[in-house]
Amino acid sequence: MIFCTLPNPAIDSTYPVETFTAGGTLLNIPSRMFPSGKGINVAHVVRTLGEEVRVVGIMPERDQRRFEAYLDAMEIQHDFYTIPGDVRTNVTIIEQKSGMVSHLNSIGPVVPVRVQEEFIQFVSGHFKRGDEWCFSGSIPSGFEDDVYAQLIRTGKEAGVSTFLDTRGRPLRLGVRARPLSVKPNIAELEDLFGEQVKGVRHIALKGKKLLDRGVSFAFITLGSDGLIALHDSDCLLCVPPQVKSADTVGCGDALMGGLLVAWSRKFSFTEMCRLAIACGASKAMHEGPHSVSRDEVWQLMEDVKITAV
Repeated sequence: MIFCTLPNPAIDSTYPVETFTAGGTLLNIPSRMFPSGKGINVAHVVRTLGEEVRVVGIMPERDQRRFEAYLDAMEIQHDFYTIPGDVRTNVTIIEQKSGMVSHLNSIGPVVPVRVQEEFIQFVSGHFKRGDEWCFSGSIPSGFEDDVYAQLIRTGKEAGVSTFLDTRGRPLRLGVRARPLSVKPNIAELEDLFGEQVKGVRHIALKGKKLLDRGVSFAFITLGSDGLIALHDSDCLLCVPPQVKSADTVGCGDALMGGLLVAWSRKFSFTEMCRLAIACGASKAMHEGPHSVSRDEVWQLMEDVKITAV
């Protein structure tokens, strides 16, 4: 079974506007509000592709029913460690004329350290040999930066496959725990190595360093240009088909969902990349952070271009 963690949930508010100018007032703007978090985005793609999936996370009690109802509607299983309070709120402004997307991600209340210890025990209690686990997104204020690293080590000991998608110090420490797979974008890769990365070969060299550190799969995302994927002695440049983009928010999470499903179904490395890229491309064609069409995914897979680097 596939599991997705949700340690730092939020309510997302999205505002599509023609143009955005700081200091101005915009009236009668349509908006969408929905429970969010990378774990939910990934889980929805996994479920859309036909796999059973469970979200395991921390949930402030005053919003728990709202999140549970939202996940139930998507046929996503869930199990939450409940804490007092409310979830944080994020705002996304989509400028339709320029295509620019601005994010205002709020910080939640500081969580006591004891909650981290209890959450690690809570998650670890779900580990079962042969399952796949995706550790993704930010961590709550008050947590130590090594929380994902601890979960990866414990998960590996329990025989689960571990996928990591985060940034900053949690990514750096998580890599040291040697997860099965990591999925940084260029900015996260540069932060990880402390230097600017330019060009396909330079990116590939940094990806090789991740393999040298004990990671089995490195998927370095390039936005609309696709990704560079590394495993064993293979290094592949994977380019998506041309599609009409409606909303790029959540494309990386869709890609991760494809990776999890492909690994669960024992796809080859190349087909694993094809499915992931097709999921990201399908997501780009639809508004919403996790809108993917299964039929589109299978069609788009045929048009993904893969070349050796």
